[in-house]
Amino acid sequence: MPAKKNLPKNNARAKAVAPKIMLLLSFLRRSPRCIELALQTAAARQAELIVLFVLDEEVLKTVTKKLTEDGWIGGKPSEQFLAALRQEYREQAQAKIQEVEKAARLKGISVKSFSREGNLVKEALALRQQEKIDLVIVTRRKRSRLSRFLFGSAVADLMMQAPCPVKVIDEE
Repeated sequence: MPAKKNLPKNNARAKAVAPKIMLLLSFLRRSPRCIELALQTAAARQAELIVLFVLDEEVLKTVTKKLTEDGWIGGKPSEQFLAALRQEYREQAQAKIQEVEKAARLKGISVKSFSREGNLVKEALALRQQEKIDLVIVTRRKRSRLSRFLFGSAVADLMMQAPCPVKVIDEE
């Protein structure tokens, strides 16, 4: 009787896993140029497109502060006002996600979308790890170097912390 050889339990060829590209969007980062580049890159690499729209709480606070300082709303904004602003933000996020999903599907690109509330960098890094993202594509808002130095840059933070390449598309 011949000796049994140790064969791997799964003798089938390992399936090649499609790369995953994250398109990182937010209220301030949703340029058509960046979206188109993400779609083109996903199509060229036969990658799955992961769309993440982050509802950044800091933006809501900044908008509320600006409206208060400029006299559009008085004193401390009501909870009702903040809830309405947050709801408008969510609806805009959902509309943008649906727009990107439709464009991806028309190009035959597999797409999965997420909407999260919180800090842009933290949410992007968490989803990058969860979904095993290979490349992140994000828009960088046009700001002065002084502004970036004084107030920091979420995109720069993401580039330093992400364990994968981050492609930055500067707004024109």
